[in-house]
Amino acid sequence: MQLGKKMESSRRYILQAEIDYWHEMLHLNRNTLSDQKEDEMRLLLKQALRDLNSNQYRDLRAAA
Repeated sequence: MQLGKKMESSRRYILQAEIDYWHEMLHLNRNTLSDQKEDEMRLLLKQALRDLNSNQYRDLRAAA
């Protein structure tokens, strides 16, 4: 059981780092990105946010 919690915590940490990365890359490169690249990066950011939120929701359901 402990291993599962540690893995889930690590997954959340990695997802948060990915979110921070894509957000920063979009912010820093907004003037030089093509529309297509910006859309791709925003899609990756949204997917990481969805993944993080779905994990948190699952954790809350398990706690209830």
